[in-house]
Amino acid sequence: MAVPLHQVSTLLPSELRFIAENEKVTVIPQSSMKKMQLVDGSVPSLRANRRVELPLWIALILKSRQKCRMVPPSWLSLELLKSVCEEEKASPQFSTRLPPNWLEISKIYLTRASDDLQDSVTSLHQILQDIRDIRLLKVNQGLEQLNESNFTLTGLSLMEVNEMRPFVLRVMDQLRKLSSTRDEGGLEPEEPVDDDDMDDY
Repeated sequence: MAVPLHQVSTLLPSELRFIAENEKVTVIPQSSMKKMQLVDGSVPSLRANRRVELPLWIALILKSRQKCRMVPPSWLSLELLKSVCEEEKASPQFSTRLPPNWLEISKIYLTRASDDLQDSVTSLHQILQDIRDIRLLKVNQGLEQLNESNFTLTGLSLMEVNEMRPFVLRVMDQLRKLSSTRDEGGLEPEEPVDDDDMDDY
């Protein structure tokens, strides 16, 4: 069944960020802390310099209060991202070495925890943009295979899916309508008249 256009919606950037901020990240507390109750949850008891995993949104609160350092995820390193970039260039498939919300999380680290990154912010930003551009080109190439019943691209991030979803659904909806119109209104072609049959007239 075709999806009505009024049901085609996307998530706002703020909603994608909200989803990303529920991911667990590793932090290193600057000092010991007792359990702290927050409106949307609680921070467990922390010990200075002992690594602990917390939801990203809690880590950002502690970071803003200078109570912790945020450990970058293993994939957010210049060496690994360069490797991913080369993989993206060499293969028509999308690399699966990055998490589904790599765009949102990398932006948060680059803007909110840049002092905790081991590599240059400028270099990280550039390689992330290169990966983004290469993957966008692959998405555009994949759209050429779009039809009314099937469209498959694996390994996309949440943001990439969110960006292309309205266009893909709208095009598939139109293709289904065209296909349905063709099937319902098409006439069966007449069989050719054999010359021998004309002799009877």
